[in-house]
Amino acid sequence: MRIMITCGGGFSSSALVTQLNKSAAEKGLGNEVEFVYKPFDFGGIGGLVDTVDIVMLCPHLAHNAKKLAEKYPSKPFYVIPTRLYGLMAAEEFYEDAQDAIEGWKETGMNPFHFEGEQTAIRVMRTVSHRKWMKQKEGK
Repeated sequence: MRIMITCGGGFSSSALVTQLNKSAAEKGLGNEVEFVYKPFDFGGIGGLVDTVDIVMLCPHLAHNAKKLAEKYPSKPFYVIPTRLYGLMAAEEFYEDAQDAIEGWKETGMNPFHFEGEQTAIRVMRTVSHRKWMKQKEGK
């Protein structure tokens, strides 16, 4: 799976992508997932969009998600929850990407969000959505 992460100027997303690829390799996921970054620009991500499975937006770009999804309707878009963004854990990003792609395919919702997570900045989980749901069920 190839995941694009985009942010305003590319500084935070490029650092995040470096860490995510390192984390993926350490977790043995290097052959399963690759993270790439592109600084945000409505027209500039087009060439890279065609080469990825999902576009994950940094939380501060949430207000642009709908326009991007309309411009590139063949790809799912997902706004990264703020706390998850700060943790830089490849496994959590990978699981959210897998589940967001499946949710997008099932619902057509784009940008995709998990139930109850319409506003990424308000999402308090620090693990993938699937792990968070398992934690909730276990309580």
